[in-house]
Parts: sequence; C-alpha cells; structure tokens
Amino acid sequence: MGIFQRRILWAAGLCFAPDSMEILLLSFLTVVLRQDWQLTQTQTSTITFSVFAGALLGSLTLGPQGDSVGRRPVFTIAATIISFFGLLTVLANSYASLLLMRFLIGFGLGGLTVPFDTLSEFLPAPHRGVNLLVIEYFWTAGSLLVPVFAFIS
Repeated sequence: MGIFQRRILWAAGLCFAPDSMEILLLSFLTVVLRQDWQLTQTQTSTITFSVFAGALLGSLTLGPQGDSVGRRPVFTIAATIISFFGLLTVLANSYASLLLMRFLIGFGLGGLTVPFDTLSEFLPAPHRGVNLLVIEYFWTAGSLLVPVFAFIS
C-alpha cells in the first residue's frame, strides 16, 4: 500500500470521525437544549430526526453525484457543507434555525459514503479488508472525543 492509498485512508477517516461525533453529539445537545430552551420531548426528537432526514436526502442526492460528477468534488462538497453549517449552528438562536442547520449538516453527512467508496476503489485487494476495518477506528476515536469535549465545555 502506497502513500496515495494512505492519504485516502486518512482523508476518509477524518470524515468518519466527525460523522460519529455528530451522531453522538445529538445525545448531549438535546439534553442541554431541552433544559436551556425549554423544549419538549417531541421537539428534541425532531432535532435528531432532522439530521437523519438530511442524511437520507444527502445520500440519495450526493451518492449518485459521486458516480456522475466524480468522487473528489462530491467529497469536497460534503465536507464543506458539514463544516460550514456546523459553524453556523453556533449562531442558531431559534428552534427553527437550529433544525435547518442540523438538517443541512445531515445532508452533508449523507455524502460521506463517497470517501468510503473511494477508499475501497483505490486499495489493493490484499489490503482492502484490513484497511476498511482500520477506517472504523476513526469512528471510534470520534465517538470517544465527544464525551471529552462535553466534559470540558
């Protein structure tokens, strides 16, 4: 396995870690927002739903675009969407704006199937199985970082 494949592994892995962080973040975010914004159980569940609804739409939209336009542009678009709307979430001052930001982040997360496909396409067959497992360590690392950041903040 060469440098090119390792770079793709790291690029895909560095997308998987924030993906797992986003999913786990919802469990902390809904508890805090329920208390601070006096949200109902239905409203906090809708925040979680909006991320997954966005991911569904993002997968259905960005996945095929990865095949027709190319994986690299879609990978870049997905990462940009997640980063941009993740930062804008800080500015959400209403329930509706928070739902919109979370939905759009979910849309970007739906496009993160593309780096996984790219990785599997460029890995040599003898290394494919091991490295497709190695990428899951990035998911685990992202999941472990969320409680650490929650504790710090």
